[in-house]
Formats: sequence, structure tokens, C-alpha cells
Amino acid sequence: MSMPRMLESANALPEVVIGYVSVRSQGGRSFLDAEDLSDPEPFYGSAADDSEAAQAIERAGLAVVAESRLGKAVAGPPAAFEELTGGTLIAVERLMHTRVGRVEYVTHLDIVGDGQPEALGVGTAGPASVEGVVLERPRAPMAIFPAPIPPSVARFHLRVPDDVATILGAADAHRRGQRGVGVTVAMVDSGWFRHPFFTAHGYTVEPPVTVVPGTNPASDPHGHGTGESANVFAIAPDAVLRPFRAANDNGDLVGALAGFVRAKAGAPDVLTNSWGGDYPDPAPAQPDPADRPLVLEILDAIQQGIVVVFSAANGQFSVEAQVPGVIAAGGVFASAGLELQASDYSSGYHSQWFGGVDVPTVSGLVGMRPRASYIMMPIPPGCPIDVQRAAAGGGDPADGTSPSDGWALFSGTSAAAPQIAGAAAVLRGIRNNASPAQVAQALANTAIDVRAGRCHPRFNNPATSGRDLATGFGLIDVSAAAAAI
Repeated sequence: MSMPRMLESANALPEVVIGYVSVRSQGGRSFLDAEDLSDPEPFYGSAADDSEAAQAIERAGLAVVAESRLGKAVAGPPAAFEELTGGTLIAVERLMHTRVGRVEYVTHLDIVGDGQPEALGVGTAGPASVEGVVLERPRAPMAIFPAPIPPSVARFHLRVPDDVATILGAADAHRRGQRGVGVTVAMVDSGWFRHPFFTAHGYTVEPPVTVVPGTNPASDPHGHGTGESANVFAIAPDAVLRPFRAANDNGDLVGALAGFVRAKAGAPDVLTNSWGGDYPDPAPAQPDPADRPLVLEILDAIQQGIVVVFSAANGQFSVEAQVPGVIAAGGVFASAGLELQASDYSSGYHSQWFGGVDVPTVSGLVGMRPRASYIMMPIPPGCPIDVQRAAAGGGDPADGTSPSDGWALFSGTSAAAPQIAGAAAVLRGIRNNASPAQVAQALANTAIDVRAGRCHPRFNNPATSGRDLATGFGLIDVSAAAAAI
């Protein structure tokens, strides 16, 4: 088995670490040892163990930021995690596929020492009620007061909400009053900034929540969450957005698992996630132990009736999109003449871990390599996306915006996921008792078949007639899906 390249890092440990405490499984088998992760129920903890684990967490000096029947997302200083696990925290560098198609070393945290498992970021020593402790793994987002109207640029691009709504068939649904009214869409991302674009369109957004201690819930330090959220409203303008910030002040997604658990606890109708991890080639025989709590939390959310959407990824091979029941969002590029082809920026593959799962399920609108500069989206002025996209990079010319105007051209499957989440909100607005499987089936059965192009060169799967590993069932058609549901 090929292992990811890792180097011990000289980087200092962060002052606050976010992790996850798995309460002892009632089913008798730890998430670390289980080969079958298809059902979360055997991994639920008992009330007694949950209480004992909570006391151990408090004694160690950790704070609970979110919890479920499976475990608790916690935050605190490195020493508190060492107290709980009996191990030592170190920083290591792991080679990963990250943003904008880059491959680079990314800092991970690990728990090492006597009695600790040989799994990156996982510890086991501690009280009997604690089955394991997982440190959050880095996830990559799958972009002067800004004007509510985007700037005019020469490059071909799509605008939100109108162009995205029209191409995906949502405009027809809107004319029939199918706009996602009364439906809540939770979004875990880098944060959400109240850009005038959202106010001008009258969109409804609940006060953002942060799961990273000491960070401002009303700030989006990277810009990714703000921009991608506009795609939800392009498809479901009357839905309610519930943003969760999982980023630190550098814009790094250090609390994605905690954000997911917190978002799930609020029982939204739809939960969209434009982020994910990456595995090496070839991937190991089973998902890494550090990812298994997230797999179980996702399965538990779906069993509760929440429609869960994840980006298929942009060249990454990530576990999140493979979890059975997840709607995995792939990418299709629509040209100025509306010719459709698979986006070569989007991942597409067969899951080796979950039998019968192919990624993606269906597709939204995504640009092409090298940077998928495609959809003009609102972002915090001067944020990293604003600055980066205003300059040329990676063989892609500048997008024509300024580095501080609060607008930029970007996309990726990070855009496809909230588009599909918006479609799910429209369907839930029509039939609020539709199960996640029924929502997915309606989108799949009515998708527009795409027969040209290939997905990301890492996988290089062609778009063919019928379902394929480039676009799934094809490009979503919201109007047709609304009629089908």
C-alpha cells in the first residue's frame, strides 16, 4: 500500500486545536476497527458513557462546541488533548491536492506516543468511555464596500442569480412559484459576509455561527463561503440560509467536522458542503481512521432525513462525496452557445470503499481548468479570492475585476454543491416529506445527459450516454425535477 508522503514539521502547534471525541460504541466495535461503516447506529454511545466522556473532556480542559449521538466536537489547547489521550501532539507535513489544482505540503496534527495508533491525527488512550480522539484534518474549499452589482468584464462568464438559474432550469420553476420557501439550507464553509448583493436581492440569511473559538461569526476571512452561498439563492431564492464558519482567521478550514456536527444538530432540510480531503494514489484499503467519525456523522444526518450534498472535488479523491446517500456534485461547463461538456476541473471516480457508489451523482455548473474562472460571485472586498483572481495565475489570465471590489470569477465543484443544494431546497419546498433518496432520485432521473468532454485528468473519465464517471447522471434540470417530485 502506498502511503502519503509526510515530513515532520518545524511549525509551532496552534494555540487552539479542534478535535472530535468518539464516545464508546454500544455495538461493541470501535470505529477504528470496524470494516463496515454503512450504519451509524452501532456506534452510538450510551447515556452513561456520554456523561462520563463529557466529564473527562471537562477535566482535560477542553470545551464542547458541538455534539451528537456519536461523539463530541471539542476545542482547546494542545496540552488539553495530551491530557485526555496521554499522547503528544506534533505537526507533520502531508502532500495533498489543494485549492486551484495545486499539490503542496499541508500541515496536519498528529497524536504520538506509547499506546497511540499508527493513524494520522488519532489517539486512543484515555478513559474507558472515550473510544478515540480525532484531530481535525485540513480540508480544502472545493473565492472598499462592494457594490451589489458585479463589474463588467471582458471574459466570458456566468452571473448569479440569473444566468445560473436559467441554465439549470430554475427560472422556469420560479415562475411557477417553486422557490424553496420555508426550507432551511445549512452551509459549512469559511464563513459568510453580509455583501450588499444579498441585501439587494432580499435573501434571508440567519446569523452565522462559528465553531472555531475566538473567531468572528460575521466574518469570512477567505471569501469562499460567501461567494458559493450565492449559488444556493440562484436556485432557491426564498430558502433560508444558515451559515456555519469552520475557518480560522487565516481562512483555513480547521473545523469542518465540528461545523458539520453543529449544523446537523439544527436539523436543516438541506446541508451543503463545498470542501473535502484528499487521498494518495493508490488509496488505502479503508478510509483513514481520522475520517471515520465524519463518515458516520454524515450517515447519521441522512438517516435523520437531512439531504446532504458534498462537492465531488476538483482533482481530489475525497471520502466525503463517497458516503452512501450523499448527493455528490460534479461539474458541467456550458459555453456561450450553451454547448455542454464535462468540466475537466471536476473529479469523477468509482468508490473502492463503498460498493456501488459512483462520484459524482449529478452535476452543476463548473468552469474549466486551470482555475475554473467561470461564475461572477460576491465576496468580502480584499479577501484572498478577490486578490488572487484579479491577478493572472497558473496559466489563467486575470479575471478583469479589481483586487478589492468584492467580486471575482471562480467556481469548481464548490459552486456545483450549493447549486444542487438549492435544487434540493426547491424540491423540499414542493414536497417537504420527500426523503433524501427521493430528492436524489428526482434530480438524477431528470438530469440532462452530457456526452462530451472528460473529467479531471487525474481520473480522465469520459462523458458518455447515460450515467458516467464524468458528470454522473448529467446536469440538473430544476424545473423537470420539480415536476417529477
